[in-house]
Amino acid sequence: MKTICITLLFFLSFTLANAQGIKPYIAILKTQNGKYKGILYKVDSVNAILNHDSEFIKVPINEIKTVQIRTIKKGYKGTSFIKIGEDRAEEYKMNTAGKMVDKWGKEEPGLKEDAAATAYSVVFTTLANAIAMPIHAINPNLARFNFNKIDENKLNELSYYSIYYQANPNVLAELHQLKSISATFKP
Repeated sequence: MKTICITLLFFLSFTLANAQGIKPYIAILKTQNGKYKGILYKVDSVNAILNHDSEFIKVPINEIKTVQIRTIKKGYKGTSFIKIGEDRAEEYKMNTAGKMVDKWGKEEPGLKEDAAATAYSVVFTTLANAIAMPIHAINPNLARFNFNKIDENKLNELSYYSIYYQANPNVLAELHQLKSISATFKP
């Protein structure tokens, strides 16, 4: 019975681990010859492979000086901050004198007042979006790697951000790493 439970638990955890989505990351590689930017596809002991506009770029590991990892951001969509005139039909009712008034007796604004309020709304919304767009464009680094000398641990850590590793994780190596970490915590 215990073996069946452990087996079911293993397959359930394996299924949940494989059900996680793959998240692409932008990698900016600075080398001796220049700068490369694209989605980090794969990292091995020889090359880092980037996908830039559906074209794969191989960058030799021994030429890489620094790597910056960033998330992919969605485009900024402007927001209307002030809503004018949307609920006017429910807000104003006709009184006994034949004028449209709200529940406090204030008359409905005329064409001039409505145009002025709309103009102020457009100006305010444009200014607010002009300020919000550059703030949204800021994309900080999630990770930064310096490759003064090639280190196997840095390559492994960098590969965690690649699409290939997320699709095909090395579960056995991760298990050994977790065991070595847990061994340091035992008294």
